[in-house]
Order: sequence, then C-alpha cells, then structure tokens
Amino acid sequence: MPIGTSLQLLIMGRPVVIRASDPALAAAAADAYADWRLIDRTDGSPIQLRLEAGDEAVLGPLEIEVAGSRLRMTGAGVEGRADARALTGLCRVPRDLAAQPARLAGEVIDTLLLFLLARSGRTPLHAAGVMCGGAAVLLAGPSGSGKSTLSLAAMARGLQILSDDTVYIQLQPRLRIWGFPRPVHVFPADAPGFIQETRLRGGKMKAVVPVPPRSEPPVADRGAVVVLERGEAVRLQAIEPSVAAAALSRLEPGFDLLARESAEAIAAVTALGAWRLTLSRDPAAAIDALMDHFSAGVASAPAAL
Repeated sequence: MPIGTSLQLLIMGRPVVIRASDPALAAAAADAYADWRLIDRTDGSPIQLRLEAGDEAVLGPLEIEVAGSRLRMTGAGVEGRADARALTGLCRVPRDLAAQPARLAGEVIDTLLLFLLARSGRTPLHAAGVMCGGAAVLLAGPSGSGKSTLSLAAMARGLQILSDDTVYIQLQPRLRIWGFPRPVHVFPADAPGFIQETRLRGGKMKAVVPVPPRSEPPVADRGAVVVLERGEAVRLQAIEPSVAAAALSRLEPGFDLLARESAEAIAAVTALGAWRLTLSRDPAAAIDALMDHFSAGVASAPAAL
C-alpha cells in the first residue's frame, strides 16, 4: 500500500491499524483520531480496519445489524462489516467524507471501532464521565436523566469530559475507566452560547457542542458512580453499591448485547463508591456539589447537601 495510507494508533490502550485505499481518507482518519497517538501502552493483538473509497453519499438512514461477533452496517452510501473474533473491520465509504473527518469518524469508523473494542476488553457502560479531583465521576441514569446537560455544565467549569453518554471499563490487568470524547448533544435551549451546529439525533433536534481538546489521555484509575434523579434541590448522598448497580443494570438497547461483561464492569465500578445526586433545575449547582466533594477525593462519604 502506498505511503500515507496507513495509520497506527493506540486507542484505550489497544493498538489499532487503519488502512485506506485513498490517502485523503487516511488523512481524514488521522485528523479525527489524532489525540490517541499520544498513548504508549499497548494491550493485546491489533484491531485492523480498512477503508475503501466509494461513490458519493446518498440520502437515507444508516442501518446497523449485530449478530453475535459480527456487525453489518449499510445505507447512505456506506457498506461495512466487522468481525470481533478476527478483530477486523472493512468499510466502503463515500469518497466525499474524506473532506469531513468528524462525520467520517462519528458516523462510520467509530461504529466499527467501538464494536471491536467492546469485544476485546473495553466494556461499554451507559454513563457520562467527568474528571473531578483526579477521579472519573460516572453519572448514571436512563436517557433523558440529565447526563448530557451535566456534562455541558462541567465543560463550562473547565472539567475534562470523558464522555456524555458512554464510558468503557477495562478490568484486566487492572481496572481502568476510559472515555471516548465526542461532541455533547443537548437540546438547543440547554446550550446557550455553545450552539455552532444542530443535528437530528434520535428523532430530536440537538445542539452539537464540541469537547475541548485534551492534554492527557481520557482515562482514570479511580472513580465513583453517581446515580441521577430529579428533585427540587441539589443533594448528594451516599448509597449502597448494590443500589447503584441495580440502576446501571437496567440495560438499554445496545448495552444489552454484552450482559455478562456488563455485570462484571458494573460490579467493579460501583465497588469504588456510590452516590445519589438529586438534580434541581440548575445543572451548575449540581456540578458545584460534585466538585466540592470529589475535589477532596472519593474515599469518604459526603454529608447530604
């Protein structure tokens, strides 16, 4: 393959090789995943993805089918597949996506890559992740519970965002909590001053808020789970790990494909510490409560706020 069409990365500590039939596609992938080349620790066999340039994009939905260890993705000019047993993926993508690195990654490559990572020791957990006091504070709750809104409020306070929806748990050789930063999606009314782009997401129009560039890998070796609920006033209180585990164990579609691995990951992170955060209408006040406690560490239980 000609020079300039192969890209070697380390994503969540896993070696990843992306090869492309077109130098422009390889350059777009290099731009989209530039931060991951900073990590120098590897674990396991490399994940290998190949991109082939196809025709122009067409209108229509992108459909994803998962059957055991295999994934198939079709539509909108995209045709891709991934095999978790072989740790390989192949995708034919519209040639014009080479000029749109964010779309190429977010709508195509991420789907294949995260499918393979999730089946090679990086188990997805439905929670937002915010770095606070050197720990990953995992905000847990069903869709619509406030994870993305709190992530936006944390971003406004200068906190590092691991993810506004999904973190990845590594159990071997030791526990690590990985983020995969992508833009935060919130309702436009909840993102004053942040709106640069809107996108239809899950049938609803959302503001797309880019996550600021990071200076360190999106990973933590310690953390805590914070289960979200609605209320009149902000309150943070300790709960039993089993209560947090029960909240996380209500797996939504997509997260239920790895039930055993999810149960193990949930047990590991809830053992680090578990709290319930009652949200008011002011997300900034909730972030203040988290910063007041977790900036001092996660070992001690908080008094009710």
